[in-house]
Amino acid sequence: MRKSNYLVLGAAAVVAALLLVLWYHLGFNRIDSPLDLVLAIVWWVGIVAIAAILVRVEERRRRQVRTLYVSPKSLYSSELGMVGIGEAGAVETMRGMLGQLKYGFDSKGLPDRKKFDYRFIVRTDEFKEHDEESGKPADNAAAGSTAQRKDPTWKGTVIKIDRQNGNSETSFDGIDQLKAALA
Repeated sequence: MRKSNYLVLGAAAVVAALLLVLWYHLGFNRIDSPLDLVLAIVWWVGIVAIAAILVRVEERRRRQVRTLYVSPKSLYSSELGMVGIGEAGAVETMRGMLGQLKYGFDSKGLPDRKKFDYRFIVRTDEFKEHDEESGKPADNAAAGSTAQRKDPTWKGTVIKIDRQNGNSETSFDGIDQLKAALA
């Protein structure tokens, strides 16, 4: 969620609390006693509901940004665009792409199917790089060579595109299962 969303929701909660205190301090509670508390509770429930909706929408958007389309020669991400696979292989290229994501709001369109014939869609639910020594998430996931990095926490699903017989979906938990699903 963007910082501005947190600021607006926090300000709305503070204003709701201040208005309730002011309501009691000015003596309006003597006039319409049950309405003031009910109104404050409805306001706070509304703030919590808006926050929950924003968090859910933001998680869905981040998952969409982490979705990668895989063709035999290149990969596509809505944030990074087309990226060639190279010598490292598809999985290592995907790993590098996921480490580079900034989750911005700019999006590159999916290329035409004639130019980019993708065979797999990799939907990443969770991705965290780890330091070799500590096993904790790394601050700079893209730094370092692949030989020095430990396997990341990587969970999601692979959808194999089969235009004649229908698509098949396989869940994975780790690089080895991902490689098997892409084979």
